[in-house]
Amino acid sequence: MEDHFLTAAPLVPALRVDQQASPAEVHAFFERDRLLAAYALADLDPANVKDCRWWVARREDVIVAAALLVHVLPFRPCFAMGEAEGLAAVFYEMKEQRLIVAAPPSARPGIEQTYRFERVDKMRRMTTSERTFLPRRPHRVKRLGPDDLEAMVDLYGEASRSYFTTARLEREIYFGVRVDGRIASAAGTHVRSLEAGIAALGNVLTRPAYRGKGMATSVTSAVTSAALEEHRDVVLNVRDQNLPAIAVYERLGY
Repeated sequence: MEDHFLTAAPLVPALRVDQQASPAEVHAFFERDRLLAAYALADLDPANVKDCRWWVARREDVIVAAALLVHVLPFRPCFAMGEAEGLAAVFYEMKEQRLIVAAPPSARPGIEQTYRFERVDKMRRMTTSERTFLPRRPHRVKRLGPDDLEAMVDLYGEASRSYFTTARLEREIYFGVRVDGRIASAAGTHVRSLEAGIAALGNVLTRPAYRGKGMATSVTSAVTSAALEEHRDVVLNVRDQNLPAIAVYERLGY
């Protein structure tokens, strides 16, 4: 008779998806990589959290994956990070028809167990702080606010009207360069959190007639400078192939 000797190990605890985790728990999980999770951390700020939903995957009581959805925006932005198996369970439970997902490459296998990616853009996350920021402001810039709403829609296009509101322009940090009374170039923060000490910069746009004059550098520098007065870190996303924009951000210390 032949004997078989097997090595046994305890089973990995089962996963469960929890939609009732507290904002503090989700915040603590995302803080494990705060620069990667910057947008989500800002979305969890008390001023923004009512606009969000989230799901976490737990092994016993430990969060191993999480996804956060901004449900008030029509394009359904979602950030996710954590173990692939946990993300697979989370996205299976989400039941959203369509999403724009921001996640590290390691998250893709878990997400693709439920969702098919129609397009994949490789983005570069760039960051700066008081220690690295190099201000450059060759143009005169002006802080923009609720009174500039129509001028902002004129710059970004009529489709931006549902995004730019007086409340957003009151809450976020925007600067612009004006030429002949119109905004020729502008930039601002997508979202920010004083509690998390983080701000996400974006919406950098210059009218075609004024490109190549350094206006984007000026408005980006102004927004970054103002954000760093109130936040520890400022981050942005840029497409990996957008070399001119990357060069601008690198000159500013990103």
